[in-house]
Amino acid sequence: MGALLSLRGVGKSYWRGDSEVRVLVDVSLDLEVGEFMAVWGTRGSGKTTLLKIAARLESPDRGTVNFSGVDLAGLSTAQHAKLMLEHIGWVRRTGPKSDLRMLDYVALPLLAEHSRRDAYTRASEAIERVGVAEHARQSWASLCDGERTLIGIAHGIARKPRLLLVDDPTANLDVFERERVTELLRSIVEQETMAVLMTVPDMAAAMRAHTISSLGAGRLTGAPEPPMSGGETARVIQMRGRGSS
Repeated sequence: MGALLSLRGVGKSYWRGDSEVRVLVDVSLDLEVGEFMAVWGTRGSGKTTLLKIAARLESPDRGTVNFSGVDLAGLSTAQHAKLMLEHIGWVRRTGPKSDLRMLDYVALPLLAEHSRRDAYTRASEAIERVGVAEHARQSWASLCDGERTLIGIAHGIARKPRLLLVDDPTANLDVFERERVTELLRSIVEQETMAVLMTVPDMAAAMRAHTISSLGAGRLTGAPEPPMSGGETARVIQMRGRGSS
């Protein structure tokens, strides 16, 4: 079938005064439908920039980004907006600044293409899918960090995108909440026709993914293989079995 998302030789730099900061250096990756890829790196390593470039919300200085075989650089503003509306979901750590109910927040992007009844039905299903139906009528301010992350995922999957980009969903979560979020994302990938590209602040948060890479000094590399008990080494870290837990 080929890759749903493909980055080749992507580079991105920013200027701080007279100094050039190279955020991404010759980054390449392929992500297929049914694949859950995690990229881990420290704060400021370029993880969010990578996701923005993958969605063409930011342009690379060099390299190409293809979605389903289409070079995103060639899309018009209207074509890109349609792509984001129909095929790419973005999960942020920030929510609405108003006092919207979470049901309204999740339904909002659906109203552009669906009737109000259908939009709210889909929104309710997405909120139930992530396990926080009891919070549908609450505001963002009333939720804890873990609940906000799950609502963000509901907001991202409600339109049933083909690609879900998830920016540091485990930041500030405890071990139980982190496991709940990453297991949910894995189950979504394996049950829906979707791919997920997730960034996380540490390798432990990435262990539910099928593919793990690290981002450091602007370069994307395969994750190191940590020692296992008995002196053995893990032979499969970068590519984990799709059916394993």
